[in-house]
Amino acid sequence: MKTTRRTQRWYGYFFIGLSVLALLLAGLLPLSLVERALILTTAVTLLTYGISYQSRLARGWWLALVVVGGGLVLLDLVVALMTPALFLTFLEFLLPLTFLVVLLGYLRRLI
Repeated sequence: MKTTRRTQRWYGYFFIGLSVLALLLAGLLPLSLVERALILTTAVTLLTYGISYQSRLARGWWLALVVVGGGLVLLDLVVALMTPALFLTFLEFLLPLTFLVVLLGYLRRLI
């Protein structure tokens, strides 16, 4: 019988795999800039969620996630500013970005 920790690690691998799939979809499908930015934000959020199931996290990985997350926040703001429906576009990015920020704060405790 698997332990809870080993099962949770596989949950993490599942979400990391979903993030890789989302990155592939963002690269291969013909999407608009807003859709591509939303998929990239969701992929990084899924990657961070998958990493949160791991038992340890190195400080360098956490810093890399913070830098990538900060870059995504800037990218999402620029994309939202470029669209005519500024407020509605920003609301599309709000949920994944909020979840990403909460996860990064949680992962800070694991360092």
